[in-house]
Amino acid sequence: MKRIYLLLLLGLLLNQAAFAQKKTTTVTQKFFEVDQDIESLRKELADIRKQMRELEIRVSVPEIRSEINKLIQLPEMTHEIILNNGTIVKGKIIHEDIDRVVVQTQIGQLTLSKNSIRQTRKADLPKAKCVVDGPITEQVHENKRTFKGKIKNEGIRRADFVRIIFKLYDEGTTLLAADSTLIAGNYHMYKSGVQTDATIEPGRSFDFECSVEVPKDAKVSYYIKQIKWEEFD
Repeated sequence: MKRIYLLLLLGLLLNQAAFAQKKTTTVTQKFFEVDQDIESLRKELADIRKQMRELEIRVSVPEIRSEINKLIQLPEMTHEIILNNGTIVKGKIIHEDIDRVVVQTQIGQLTLSKNSIRQTRKADLPKAKCVVDGPITEQVHENKRTFKGKIKNEGIRRADFVRIIFKLYDEGTTLLAADSTLIAGNYHMYKSGVQTDATIEPGRSFDFECSVEVPKDAKVSYYIKQIKWEEFD
């Protein structure tokens, strides 16, 4: 009788242990699912923050361009005038007659006698030159294409509000979708007080990531990239 009682007690204990283990496993799985949900939310929030930042910059670029053009009225440096004494005057010729030349410089108008001028030539203006630095990685998703790479300024002046545009085409050269992204680069404050971190100084390169939404059932055959930027003083 005691033996039967002990066997029943042992069976009961084993059942309780199995139930406890099953409960622990279920709780662990739930915690794992919660962790996955939290990680997904973090990724979604990061994507939303990125999209909001790009939207803010895109909206502000036209206003910044207009404000800078109004506040910074610098003359075009279209000419270089070499004087007999070796001095080089840079500016824009706004008037010329038989005896003199009037040049608009950054410090005001300058009238020069033609007898003092040795040579007049067109000025070579410093320019930015933004190019893709290295390979572009393309990630194919169900409803989008994501492109990653680097943009480098190989020019000799700063590039402002650099953006790269991707256009997706099918085999028949029909444009399926397009999108762009601004490059987060160097910090700069313009003379107007406008501040931005969307500039690239000469010799610097920065990462970019651009996602293009693809229409349902569209078959992408190839893409074309284009880099654009502004040049402000």
